[in-house]
Amino acid sequence: MKHTLFCFLIAASTSHAASVWSVGVDDNDWPVNGIGGGPDADFLQENGSINALPGSPISPSTAPQTSDNDYYFAGSYTLVPSGVESFYGAYTPVGTVASDETAWERAFAGGDNDLRIHFNLGNTFQPGDLATISFDPFNLHTGGDVPDSRYGIELYFNGVLVRSEQVIRPGDLNKTYTSDPFTLGSVGAVTGSGADNIVSLRGISYSNAGGGAWMGIDYVKLDVTPIPEPGSALLASAAALGAALSRRRSRKA
Repeated sequence: MKHTLFCFLIAASTSHAASVWSVGVDDNDWPVNGIGGGPDADFLQENGSINALPGSPISPSTAPQTSDNDYYFAGSYTLVPSGVESFYGAYTPVGTVASDETAWERAFAGGDNDLRIHFNLGNTFQPGDLATISFDPFNLHTGGDVPDSRYGIELYFNGVLVRSEQVIRPGDLNKTYTSDPFTLGSVGAVTGSGADNIVSLRGISYSNAGGGAWMGIDYVKLDVTPIPEPGSALLASAAALGAALSRRRSRKA
């Protein structure tokens, strides 16, 4: 009965997940149109190397290999969460970013295996709110010289692993993969203007073992489900459920 009541409380108190941000959309495409950032971001050819943090919040959409590993949403970046610093080392955040960055790197390739997304979280979010990160692998290096085309990918939030390696093969492309839900508190998320929260997509190359040299990404997004404190109406409903279960057990006895 206690387990039933717990499940009821969670189900009753959980509202629908809200999309916090998305880089690209589920369109199986790499658009380059200069419309804007976020879901409209341009997908540019990667430059083959990993730059140091904080990276640049301004990537032109004028030519391939002009983006870096760091994609920024509009916001203020003055504080580095402790988990980020422990994972990446100390760095000086970029300050104010006036608008969502227009372009980002579209793939893992060679040694270029870290796609980092920087964002602020609103003050309305709480440590107990549940988050998920989703991504869609778009394409892979294949061909006669690639006997077992594959690439690995891991997901991190502020340096905390939230989805272990997913090995992607050709049959796994164009599907959405989502992390298990995790609380914002468990990953050291910091709310409010100034906090440089980072989601990382980390690639794991198998190019030295016949796996191919690159893998492209169609989109990545962060969703958060607020978990409010139980209100009086919810508690009353839980009490009614408990009473009903007790009566049912009494009848069975």
